[in-house]
Amino acid sequence: MSGRAHNEAGVSLIETLVAVAIIGIVATAVVLSIQPGSDPLDEEADRLLARLVFAEQDAISTGQPVGVVIEGFGAGYSFHRYVDQRWWPVRDVDALGAHILETGFRLRVDEAILAAAIVGEGEERPVIPAFWFDPAGMTEPFRLRLEDARTVLELVWTGDADTRWEVID
Repeated sequence: MSGRAHNEAGVSLIETLVAVAIIGIVATAVVLSIQPGSDPLDEEADRLLARLVFAEQDAISTGQPVGVVIEGFGAGYSFHRYVDQRWWPVRDVDALGAHILETGFRLRVDEAILAAAIVGEGEERPVIPAFWFDPAGMTEPFRLRLEDARTVLELVWTGDADTRWEVID
């Protein structure tokens, strides 16, 4: 009587699929754990853009203009709210606190309404933002440049979803 052996050697389709799934999971974990070295200037630009979007939303939600003051000749920036006919530093929202850029980075403002205050002797010079976000969402366009020794990134704020940083020569 000839018949098949009940103990055949080999692997089943299910065992093969399980092995492929495990290999896929391990490969995904390895790919996700390998992060390319990101450029510190790009990280700073992303952080600034996120803070600008947050400031715009804060102005709309609080009903008070939120302005951006460039500090230390472009070495940093801070956010201020216009309350009682004066610009006050934002202290109640951590995301809108003052920020100092990394050494070698500079932030410049182009195409913004720049104002200067006339003060008398002994008077404190009031803070005037380079630009501000209007609570009605009617913010004037502005242009920022974030740069280091080798790269210049430019942000043109138009208030729409296409606002992003671009490398310029």
